[in-house]
This record gives sequence, C-alpha cells and structure tokens, in this order.
Amino acid sequence: MRRFFAAALTLLLGSTPLLCVENAAAQGTTDVKSAGAAAEEAPSLLTYAFVAAPTADSAVVSLINGEKPIKGELRYRPQGTEPWMSVPVELAPTTQDKLRGGVQNVRLDGLKPGTRYEYELREGDQAVPGGSGSFMTQRVTAAPFRFIAMTDAHVNPANPERSPVLRVSADTAMRYRPDFVFHLGDNIQTVGSTHGGPAAEENHPNIFYIYYRQMLGQLQSQAGQFILNGNWEGENGWHPEPNRSWARNARMTFAPAPNSATYPEGGSKNEDYYAFTWGDALFIGLNATGYNAVNHEHTRGPGSGSDWTLGKDQFEWLEKTLAESKAKWKFLFIHHAVGGNAGDDVNTRYGRGGGRAAHIGEQAKVHELMRKYGVEAFFYAHDHVFTDMDVDGIHYICTGSVGAPWKFTTAETGYENYIPDSGFTVVDIDGDKATVRYVRPDNNNPLGKELYSVTLKPANTK
Repeated sequence: MRRFFAAALTLLLGSTPLLCVENAAAQGTTDVKSAGAAAEEAPSLLTYAFVAAPTADSAVVSLINGEKPIKGELRYRPQGTEPWMSVPVELAPTTQDKLRGGVQNVRLDGLKPGTRYEYELREGDQAVPGGSGSFMTQRVTAAPFRFIAMTDAHVNPANPERSPVLRVSADTAMRYRPDFVFHLGDNIQTVGSTHGGPAAEENHPNIFYIYYRQMLGQLQSQAGQFILNGNWEGENGWHPEPNRSWARNARMTFAPAPNSATYPEGGSKNEDYYAFTWGDALFIGLNATGYNAVNHEHTRGPGSGSDWTLGKDQFEWLEKTLAESKAKWKFLFIHHAVGGNAGDDVNTRYGRGGGRAAHIGEQAKVHELMRKYGVEAFFYAHDHVFTDMDVDGIHYICTGSVGAPWKFTTAETGYENYIPDSGFTVVDIDGDKATVRYVRPDNNNPLGKELYSVTLKPANTK
C-alpha cells in the first residue's frame, strides 16, 4: 500500500503535464510534449483554482502550486473593463513531504453583491496556467439564478476508472454556468481501511483531495463550490482521532467551505455544516455522519436505521436557522437522511432510503421542522441514483452520482422508481418557480441529456 501511494504521489506531483493538454489546445497545437516543455520553464498550478465561500463582499480562491515557487499577485475585478484590484500571493512548491505546503487560500475583499468577477493569478507580466476564472458573488435581492448539486464521485488514485465520469460530468456542468455547486459527499474515498473507515495514513486525505481537485477541471474555477461530507471522507463520528483530524485538515485546506463566521446564518467552525441566503432562497448544508458516536459501518457497525443523529448542537442550529429565515425558498442538503428505511436491514442501518425514512428516528424531527418552516426540497446523495419522492409536500431528491460505479437497486434502496445513469442535478430558481432537472453527460450534446424534470412551488403558495 505504501508503494502504491508513493506511485500515486509521483503521478499527482508530476504536475507539469496536468495542464499541458489544455495549454496546448489554447495555443492551437497538438504538440503536448512541446507545450509541456514550455510549461516546465514557467510556474504552473497543480490544479485549477477553486472558488469557495462567496459572500456579498468577499470570496476565497484556493491555489495549489506545482513544482516551482510563485511570487506574484491574484488580481480581480467585475467582469469587463474596470480597473484590477489585487492581493499579493507567494506560493511554495508542493512536494511529497509537504503536500499542504504549496496551498494558499486567498481571500478577495471589497466585492459587490450579485456581480460576476473575473480573476487571474500573475507572476510578473505572465498569467499562471490554471490560475484564472470567474465567480458570482452572493445575491442579496431576488433574481433568477441556477445552482448544481453533484455527489458520490468516490475518487481515489487506486480506482482511476471512476475519474473520467467525474471529469466529463464536471465539464458538462460548467457549461450551465451555475452561480454555485453543492458537492453532497463521498467526494473522495478512503482506501487502505475498512469499508467507509478512517484514513489509514496522515497523507492519504491530502492525496485524495488533490486528486479530486484535478478531476473537477475548470468547473471549480468558474463558480463557488460548497463541499459537504459523506461517509467516505474519513470524518465519521465513530472514527478515532487523530485519523479524523487528518481528513478534516485536508478538507479545510484543499476544499475550503464556509465556517461559523462566513455568513450571518453561522454554522460549524470546522466547515462541515453551514447556511446562507442567496437571492430569495435559504440553503442549509448538513453533516449526516460527523456527529454519530455509534458505528454505522456497512455490514459491520451496530448502528440502526433509527439512531442516526445530527448531534445536539447541529440540530438546534438547524431549527434556529429555519425559524429565523424569511426566505421564500428553503432547501436542505445532506449526504443522506438522518435515518434509514431501505430495501433490506443492512442498507437501512447504513442510512439508505431517503424519503422512505422521513418518519424514522431523528429524520422524523427534521421532517417536522421542514413542514413547520416551509422547506420545499431535501437534496441528498448516498444511494448513487436519481429519485424524487414527495413526502407531505416535501421533495426528497437523491441527486445521482458522478463517478461511483455502484448503482443501487430496489432490493437495496427500496425505491420503486429511480434513474441509475451517472449525472448531476440542475436547479433554476425564478420567482415562484424552481425547476429541478437531472442531466447525464452525452457525447452528442455539450449540455448533456435531460432525464427528468419537475417544477416546485414555494411552500407558502401550495
């Protein structure tokens, strides 16, 4: 296993080739070798820039350096011709013994709400490959907008066959130009341990998140990214310390998310649950597995479908956030329901079933909060298929998967109707209408193929 990860590091940190093909295309050449040689003479990032936590007046741009140090600036402006603002950037090389050493999460301040910004990393008079992109700042007034939910890539260097599904899905999703993207967990997959167990070594989560960033391509640089945990990130509540801290530190370094101070709605200092209002919609991201002391490991854990929990602090925060919101639309995002009711006992204990578990355990309390405060949809993941189940007027929407090879059947999930194709969920908010679509990549259509569509109405107009 150690030998495998040494090889994986060599692959990941052979960073010059990462952007060579795209650089060659941009230069109008198919000579990747020449483009690579040119790239070796100039600094290059290990992945594209990653936009996180866009607020009305700030955003974070995460940069992972390659092999050469960079001393320059990250400049930014409203998209167009306004004068550039800038912040200094100094990036150390990323090396095998210091994978987090080449990362800088750069905060951009002085932004305007509801505005698309462009940014560019420069050293001297040269743009650094991979360091450019754009993003939308938080909308503070009602306006039409779009977001995307994607999940369950399960990427790790041990299973490279999954990665092309994520990459083509991310490339297709980017063409929809969303304001932001939710990643609903199992974004990476720990290996070298039991099923869904903790990271086996400290460096493993660092490797996995770099790999995830590489496979996201340009999507991460063109819209705000909101990361949530699943049960495979190595941060489950029953995992031991320091293993959880290894995974948590890697996530907060390579895939930063809002913390308790980012938005007025607050959340967790560990960036594993949070909320924000965008336009006239409230978005709440939850942590399904991080506050469970009882082991729910697949086929092994003693946990049941009814003893999942958000934990006291997260549940009370959820109730307070819903109670205080005046938004027209309210949406919850989580890896799986806070309970299970699936096709068999093993999968019930594992948290499968979505809307089938609406009245099970703590999910029943969450469901009552959603009914009381007018939540329209509960977006979740975990089951690797798309399904939409209306329970008491609340849509429980399983958002598919963008890489996991396992497509769970009725025998496992209990779902009578579902779509097994890999893909992502697109949501358009426009006044009193929210259109939810499920899209899979399609070689014959740059926007993919729409497999499902439903229109939601605000809870107070039903």
